Amino acid sequence: MGSRLVPAILIVFLAFSGECLAKNESGTIKELGKKVQAIEKKRRTEEQRIKDIDKRISSTQEEISSARDRAETISDKIAGQKAQIRRYQRALVQSEGSLKQKWIALYKGAYLDMVDVLYTHAEYAGYVDAIISKNKEELSEYHRTREQLLDAKVRLDEASRAQKENLKVLEAKVRSLGTEHEQKATMLASLAKEKRTYEQQIQRLLKKLRERKTEVPNRGMAKKIGDLPWPVKGTLVRGFGVTKEEGYDQISHGVDIEAAQGALVKTIHAGTVVYYNWIPKFGNTMIIDHGGSLYSVYGHLQKSLKSNGDSVSAREDVALVGQSGDVMKPTLHFEIRYKDKPQDPVKWLSRQQ
Repeated sequence: MGSRLVPAILIVFLAFSGECLAKNESGTIKELGKKVQAIEKKRRTEEQRIKDIDKRISSTQEEISSARDRAETISDKIAGQKAQIRRYQRALVQSEGSLKQKWIALYKGAYLDMVDVLYTHAEYAGYVDAIISKNKEELSEYHRTREQLLDAKVRLDEASRAQKENLKVLEAKVRSLGTEHEQKATMLASLAKEKRTYEQQIQRLLKKLRERKTEVPNRGMAKKIGDLPWPVKGTLVRGFGVTKEEGYDQISHGVDIEAAQGALVKTIHAGTVVYYNWIPKFGNTMIIDHGGSLYSVYGHLQKSLKSNGDSVSAREDVALVGQSGDVMKPTLHFEIRYKDKPQDPVKWLSRQQ
């Protein structure tokens, strides 16, 4: 049974049959119903929390994806910076080596051609100054660029470390949310099991109470089950329950007794006439209330000898057999009911008419 039907069934059942429920069992059902409703409320709350967790997991996974993309971009930049630094480092080494070679060449040339050097001292000095100045500028530019690259690499390394730490935090968050999700799912399964247990208890109690509702208490007319007088002398032509007629199953809530036209119909037990009128199929019909939710029904009557509200005694003449309604011969349709539930009249009546 669906979770939402149990409280509804409980309310309806108690509303219509509260008078016949045992107080302790009725209280138990109400308490179980409250527990089911409380579990259902908690279940809805936990389901919403799981949805929220799923959203947070999805959002965090998107953050992780973006962070990984950024980390990959930073890694690519770091690799490019490293390659550029290596190129500038090689250029710097080459530049320093070239300057050193030039100094060696100038030094050797000074001793080999001292006279020429001294003779052209002014030009030589200018040449040397130009070389030194140019190489200094190149070296300075290489050093400056290299330092800039190193600074950029440091910043990229820091950004890379920050991204890695951020990834660790986000991944830990996803793991934590996953654990929380599993815990909530386990709780939902537990709530569902607990709810089923309560619902099964409710169903067992309802079944028990429904059975009790149809049990005829052993008092009043019920004390004479199997010893009540027949309402009329005649021939039993249709029994109680499912019978075969012309090859078809027919359901009868009572019995049909063929009798003489105008034969006296007697009440089976003391009671009060609560109804006499025409009913489709059964024609003129009388209903007598015998107390304790027990009723006897007499159909196909020719006429009533009593009025609504009259009190009657056991075996008192109350009507005449007729053939009103859907019958071809004078017949009495007779029923015994307990709280609208048809009873087998033959089990209530004595064996002898």
